[in-house]
Amino acid sequence: MPPNASRNASDMTGSYHELWSPRGGVRPPWRRFYGHLAGLRPAQLDQRQALIARQIQENGVTYNVYADPKGSDRPWALDLLPQLISAEEWAPLAAGVAQRARLLNRVLGDLYGEQRLLREGLLPPELVFGHNNFLWACQGLRPPGDTWLHVYAVDLARAPDGRWWVLADRTQAPSGAGYALENRHIVARAFPEQHRDLQVQPLNGYFQALQRTLSAGLDTGDEAPLAVLLTPGRYNETYFEHLYQARQLGFPLVEGQDLTVRDACLYLKTLSGLRRVHAVFRRLDDDFCDPLELRSDSALGVPGLLEAVRQGNVIMANALGSGLLESPGLLGVLPGVCQALLGETLALPAVATWWCGETPVREEALSRLGELVIKPAYPSQRFEPVFGKALDAEERAALRERIEARPHAYVAQERIQLSRAPVWQGGSLQSRAIGMRVYAVASEDGYWVMPGGL
Repeated sequence: MPPNASRNASDMTGSYHELWSPRGGVRPPWRRFYGHLAGLRPAQLDQRQALIARQIQENGVTYNVYADPKGSDRPWALDLLPQLISAEEWAPLAAGVAQRARLLNRVLGDLYGEQRLLREGLLPPELVFGHNNFLWACQGLRPPGDTWLHVYAVDLARAPDGRWWVLADRTQAPSGAGYALENRHIVARAFPEQHRDLQVQPLNGYFQALQRTLSAGLDTGDEAPLAVLLTPGRYNETYFEHLYQARQLGFPLVEGQDLTVRDACLYLKTLSGLRRVHAVFRRLDDDFCDPLELRSDSALGVPGLLEAVRQGNVIMANALGSGLLESPGLLGVLPGVCQALLGETLALPAVATWWCGETPVREEALSRLGELVIKPAYPSQRFEPVFGKALDAEERAALRERIEARPHAYVAQERIQLSRAPVWQGGSLQSRAIGMRVYAVASEDGYWVMPGGL
C-alpha cells in the first residue's frame, strides 16, 4: 500500500470512520481484509478496479438518468472496497429493521382500516389526509394475510458516536435490492479468497423469500400460481434492476399494456390467450397503477386493477397506498405509535425530525433554523432539501416566512454528520461519506432482513 494510504483514509473531520478507530488503528471487522490489502501493490488494486468496471459493462448494469445530456443509460458506479460489518453488530441492526417493517405494516392496516391512530391523536390527520399517496379508493382494503408491505427498505446513516440512525423509510416500491445483489457478486469476484475466508453471508435468500411469499399468498385452486413484475418501462431510472429482479425471481417482466382485467381478475396477454395473474410485484408508483380509479392520465397502469385487488383476486406487492408512509413527517411520531401498536420500544431511532404543522414543534425548529435541514413533508412538494447553515440572514428570513405561511408542508431534520468509509481512488485509499439502504421481505415467520445492503 502507498505510504499515504493511512493518512488519507483517516481524514475523518469529526465523523465516525468505518475503517479507522479514533486512535488510528484498524477496526476489528476490517483487520483481516485490510491485512490482505496491505500486501497488494497499487497497480494490483487498479487492476481489480478495472475488473469491476469491465463486469459492469459486460453485465449491462446501468442507472438511467432523466434528461441527462450524456445519455440515459449511465454505467453503474461501484467502488472496489466493500463495506464490512460484523455479525455481532448486524444482529441488533437487522432486528430493528424487522421491527420497523412490522410496525409500518400495522400502521398501514390501521390507516386504511379502523384509523385508531387518528382517533387517539397518535398521528396528525394533516400528515395522512394531506399526503397525495393516501388513496381514498383503498379505504377498507384487506390484503391477504394483512400483509401490506411485502418488501420494505430503510435508509440508514451512522452518526459520529457510531450509532445507526434512520434517515428515511421506503415503502412504496423500494429500489436497490437487485443492485445490492449484483454489487455483492461483482466484488466477490474481485476478492474471491477474502469473500470465502470472511464467511460473507449470501443475499439470495431475499429473493427466495419473496418468491415464497407471493406464491403462497393466494388459493389458486388447480391453477399454477403466476406472479409478474410490473415495470413502468425501459426509461425508468432503475430499469436494469427490474430486468435483474425479474430474472432472479423467475417472474415475467410486464408493462401495463401486457395486462388486462376481466370480471375483476387480472390476466396476462400471451400468444396462446389470456393467462390468470395471481400476484404483482410492482415497480410502479401507487397512483399510476389504475387509470380508472386512481390517476386518470396514467398510460402505465391497468384499468380495473384496483377492483381486482379489492375483490381479493390478486396480490399487490407492495399494497396500493403504501407510499403514504414515506413522508419524513412521520419519523418523529413513530416511537409513540410503536408503543401503542406493538407495546415495544422502537429499536432503531430516526434522526431528530420536527414536523412544522404543530405550533410548539414549529417554534423549536424555527429557533434552530441555521442548524437544520428543511425538507418537504409530502412528495407533491417539489423542492430540494434546504440546508439552513448555507443560507444568509435574508434567505433564512424568507424561508422562515414560507414555513410560517404553510407550516404543514415542511419538515425540519437534524443535519447528521455521516460516517466515512474507504474507497480506492487515484492510487490510494480515500475517505468518502457513506449511507446504507437495508431491505426486509415478509415471510411466514415475520420479516426476513437481507444480510447486507446498498
